[in-house]
Amino acid sequence: MTNIVMVMAYNLPSEVEQETSLLNYEHEGRFDYLVHLKPSYLFGPPPVEPPPPAPNPKYPTEIIRRIEMSFTYMPDKAGSHVVRVTAVLENPGIWQKEILLVPYTSGQRSFTVDFLLDIKEFNEIYDDIEEETGIRLSERNVTIVAEAELEDGYRLFIQRLPIKLGETIIEFDSNLSQTVEGATGRFSYLVFLKENSVYTQTVLMSPLYTPFTPPSSSKTLKPGQVIFSKLIDKMDVTFYYQFKSDKPVSKLTADVVLTAFLRATGPEEAELWSKKFPLLYTRESGDFNVSFPLDLDGYLELFETIRKETDVSAASNSVTITAEVNTVAETPLGVINETFTQAIEGNITGNLLEWDEELTKTQPSSITTSQMIPNPNKYLGLPVDRLRMLTPILVGIFLIFFITSLVLYKRFKPPEPPLVEKEAVQAKKKYGDLMVEATGQTPLEGERIVSLGSMEDLIKVADELGKPIIHQPPSASEKRHVYYVFDVATRYQYVFSTRGKERRSNARKTK
Repeated sequence: MTNIVMVMAYNLPSEVEQETSLLNYEHEGRFDYLVHLKPSYLFGPPPVEPPPPAPNPKYPTEIIRRIEMSFTYMPDKAGSHVVRVTAVLENPGIWQKEILLVPYTSGQRSFTVDFLLDIKEFNEIYDDIEEETGIRLSERNVTIVAEAELEDGYRLFIQRLPIKLGETIIEFDSNLSQTVEGATGRFSYLVFLKENSVYTQTVLMSPLYTPFTPPSSSKTLKPGQVIFSKLIDKMDVTFYYQFKSDKPVSKLTADVVLTAFLRATGPEEAELWSKKFPLLYTRESGDFNVSFPLDLDGYLELFETIRKETDVSAASNSVTITAEVNTVAETPLGVINETFTQAIEGNITGNLLEWDEELTKTQPSSITTSQMIPNPNKYLGLPVDRLRMLTPILVGIFLIFFITSLVLYKRFKPPEPPLVEKEAVQAKKKYGDLMVEATGQTPLEGERIVSLGSMEDLIKVADELGKPIIHQPPSASEKRHVYYVFDVATRYQYVFSTRGKERRSNARKTK
């Protein structure tokens, strides 16, 4: 026992491994937004009905010499952009043919690309395809498609201009301008004419048509205010990011991706459908903030459009804005390369849009190392070193106490009772309910004694006769316990004595 105690004490670790922080840092993100409302009777000014659309310009085919077109792209963000222009001819649902008009062309900020619109070539292609397929079209259409994107291919702007190729008339769509999330594209063209008696000009310019812009409401809503979804015009969102460290870092860069997720759910939160819309990608240095518009009105229209297409009403709709910031920084202790993610969710219930109230998130982290330190734990209320010093003393005290107790026990130990007494006690415990105690014995005249070989035999006799067992304790002169059962003049008995147990296998009768 003492060896076990000493082994346990000396096997306790003097040192333990502990994670120690060398550099503590923290990512902190915060969303802020401003919701612009449409004109309304609730907040003003009252809504204004848009004027009827301008008529589409039409030009006689026979007097057209050539058509020169231009596409001007005005991005919302500085940087290198590329533009590509194609013409799409088609028989909807049957065939489609794309003709490249302008290959990918790069430019900085606003720039313009020019191209020739060859109506004769388009009609020849239609003629060939109609002859090959045997299907004549009642109407020939050409769609001019301009695609603009960042040079890394992340953001995409698409504008389409429909043109009808009639046998005698060419009709251009009147809407030549388009603005999406701050970026604007604009088509323009010049129609060069042959000599004719209709026009005095030799060149006709595309109409300078300005799309109707409804009056904007001066009412805006900030976080925490009630938002009526049907009154939303647009939403301006700003994301702030800050990197905090208790020691200097260098070359801090962050790749930022902002994404919008639309999600419709049915009963028990089962997802019906979801869509992802990229909002912004940028690379920043140090702490930064980025602002971008959110087309909430368009998203709400998309929810309604899909509901009508599927004829399934969602239990709830939500718009989630997610910011992912991959931060890289150099420190004397190593490179930090982590991704911080923050999202805010707007739930649409009825005609109300409710955004998360918590707009700030922090994510602490650290650079750590493992090192050995003195064991801080206590055992029996003592540190390991003191426990080891006191263990031999405690073991010695324990041994002294143990030996003393053993000696005292040997000296004052009461004598063990004789074997016959032990057996009598056991019989009392086991068969006490069947016994009665006798204080003396008076032999009967003509009594017969049947000695039995075991107490179990006597129990059987008592059960058979239905009589109690009489116990006669030992007298001063003779140390024996007698157990017997009377039946008329016969005594069935079993004896415990100091000479041993009296067992007789054969019954003896005395007269």
